[in-house]
Amino acid sequence: MVVTLIKAVHTTAKTSSLSLSDSLSYHRSKSHFISSNPSYPDSSLTSLRKREFSRLDSNGGSVYLDYTGASLYPSSLISDHAKWLKRSVAGNPHSTSPSSLLSSRATQEARKAVLEFFDADEAEYDLVWTANATAGFRIVGETYDWQGKKVLIPRDAHNSLNSLAKKAEVGGGSFEFVEFDSASSSSDGGQRDTISIDAYLTALSRPSNSQDASGEKGLVFFTGQSNITGAKLALSPLLGQAKNLGWDIGLDAAALAPTTRISLRTHSSVDFMVVSLYKICGYPTGLGALIMKKSMYAKMTKKQTFFGGNIVGITMDRFDFTLVDGPERFEDGTANFTAMAAVKPGLEFAARWMESVAKRNRMLLEWLVKELDSVYYPVEGEKEGFDEKQSFSSSSSSSSSSSFSSTSHKNPSPAKAVKLVRIGGPTSLDLRGFTLPLVFTSSSGDSLNYRFVIWCAAQESISLRGGPCMCNPGASSSVMQRGLITDLEASSLLAVADVGIVRVSLGVASNFKDVWRLVHFARKLTDLCWVEKMWKSYQECYPQGCLSNNIDELQALATRKR
Repeated sequence: MVVTLIKAVHTTAKTSSLSLSDSLSYHRSKSHFISSNPSYPDSSLTSLRKREFSRLDSNGGSVYLDYTGASLYPSSLISDHAKWLKRSVAGNPHSTSPSSLLSSRATQEARKAVLEFFDADEAEYDLVWTANATAGFRIVGETYDWQGKKVLIPRDAHNSLNSLAKKAEVGGGSFEFVEFDSASSSSDGGQRDTISIDAYLTALSRPSNSQDASGEKGLVFFTGQSNITGAKLALSPLLGQAKNLGWDIGLDAAALAPTTRISLRTHSSVDFMVVSLYKICGYPTGLGALIMKKSMYAKMTKKQTFFGGNIVGITMDRFDFTLVDGPERFEDGTANFTAMAAVKPGLEFAARWMESVAKRNRMLLEWLVKELDSVYYPVEGEKEGFDEKQSFSSSSSSSSSSSFSSTSHKNPSPAKAVKLVRIGGPTSLDLRGFTLPLVFTSSSGDSLNYRFVIWCAAQESISLRGGPCMCNPGASSSVMQRGLITDLEASSLLAVADVGIVRVSLGVASNFKDVWRLVHFARKLTDLCWVEKMWKSYQECYPQGCLSNNIDELQALATRKR
């Protein structure tokens, strides 16, 4: 994983209010937006931001657009939890003292709250506390009996899920990366082809292809929502089909759960589901869950050691041990018991606002896509830079639609102009969450340094996330319109050259001003004089690197080196 670090620069991020001209442009754009989206004004959501997320609007205002990375915690959740900590004497739960029992009760209440949030039948499902979703995948990978079985992994998968490939191989099984869908590409509408998936699973599940004499096939994991493209999977037909064909079912819900209510009664075919709580309600961090069917204990037999108090007995001469029953057998060490009291109110907050936030973010995402899709570099002979008085008018006043098209905006010189941003993922907004993968291009059409884009945004107090693969090499290759990287040297060259994706994601506190400021910033990138000035400042922090790179040339260079 490549982590994007933004070094401090001698000029701090701007915290001043908008200039008069920018303010006029903003209010004009908002007026157009509301006229096209009359249901957008919602006093309860406006009050929510002022009450729970006022820190976003202090000191000139911050724009947070990384909700897929982590949701923002509401202020009341932190203050209420701090009060609980101050008045409570919470001790290590592995005892029967008053302080231990207090922590045990908080842990059990939190466990129950998570199961209720996902509408999971407690008679059928258990919950294993983990540090995050990644730790949930690790538990499945290390304890599932892979002997003679296969794991199917979608190409659009987080690296935490990809890691099951090697776990299966080491455990005596096999793996296959499956093109479950084409949702990472915007060229075909991003439809997830459930018919082809069904056909593939059926073919793979024929007796001649069975990996196990008992008829058990193994484990197929689905990405509920892509962490890069936001593409959502049509769960109902696929889960039932895979289960009927003899597969155990896993669901990566880390990106799906923060934006969509999941019912494990409706999707009762799911055997394993992983989540991170901070992605849902922002707090507590360091706490996730593996929700698994109790019937899966019989297949989770390969735990080879322990790292805490999750054993019944042990012999020190041969180091034989017996694990405790229930979910605690997979919980190595003490869970974050002081954070447990914040789980239930955090999930209640998320549940209370999820539907209304989703409606608002759908409108914001549609506007954002249309505006970004209309940003072009000036052609030769035209005025360099941008005229915001013109730029926010046409698409803002257009009628509401559930999809976008690159042909929906008239550009003065479409044959000559270079578009600033290429947007990946499904073209139908109904098929995605509130996440946009953006590939920024230079005025010559090459890939613009994604670190530079994020750094420039930071100077405008805008928080974005980016990377060469965003922990999802399959989806990122499709978004960047390049073939799957099968050569490690080529992959390393692209990463070092800062060729990558900038991800934008909306969440609980997003409003029109946030997306307007992002578009306002994006249009600055078409002003070559402004870019040159910012690049000089950027190089004070990062003296090496290029402003832009040609991906084809980099891949060709890697080939020549071989």
